[in-house]
Amino acid sequence: MMFLAAGGLLVALALGHLRVLAIAAFTGARLATEAELHVMAPALKELGGRGVDVDALFVRRVHRSSTPVAVAIGPHSVAVSRGLVAATHRRDVTGAEAAATLAHAVGRHRALRPRLELAMLAATTPWRLMVGMLCGVGQAFDWLPFIRLAWTLRGVVGVICVVQSVAEGRAAPGGLGGVVIALTYLVPAAGRRIAHLIEAEADRFVLDLGLGTVLAGLLRRNGQPMTLERTQRLEAAPPPPLPRLRLVHG
Repeated sequence: MMFLAAGGLLVALALGHLRVLAIAAFTGARLATEAELHVMAPALKELGGRGVDVDALFVRRVHRSSTPVAVAIGPHSVAVSRGLVAATHRRDVTGAEAAATLAHAVGRHRALRPRLELAMLAATTPWRLMVGMLCGVGQAFDWLPFIRLAWTLRGVVGVICVVQSVAEGRAAPGGLGGVVIALTYLVPAAGRRIAHLIEAEADRFVLDLGLGTVLAGLLRRNGQPMTLERTQRLEAAPPPPLPRLRLVHG
């Protein structure tokens, strides 16, 4: 019965049902109140005027340091932090800067091109919970000196284990252990590379909207670290609009 219920939930999410409940659950957010929508109205209007529609705005209930200020999820939905709403209300962040922040979140979402996003998030929830638990356990013991030393020297230990296993005629277990240790280097490197490509694609999306310099100024004012490459990318001149063809009736 549980499997049938889970399957029915995935089908419903894949068909676009329960969208608001699912987004609220996955982002820890709620639909924006009328007052919050009023505060964010200039940013939403700015995006709408540039061809980017946000039909549903969510506000996170709790904001952590690792939580993005804005994240797009599902079709035309964005979840923002309460800090962004408060800063916009205090005019610490202008409407154009808030629009640039939302646009970057939308750009990241478009770069990822997720298919059946909400259904996939629901299906991978057990795996993400397990990964989060393991990461929490690792952080709890990260302060121990020998743990840090062992992790730093894992490559050397792996090579020794592989060589010893081959010498003892147990190549398969040694090779498997070597692959696992190699993945601890390759997976984070691949993750950083993918994150860099997605960020660059989102930056180009913001630049195409004419908000590149606005986003660069906001990041610089808030002390966000930016490479020279990213600064130049955001502050580059936006591409000229494509000419529109008009039919002339003779």
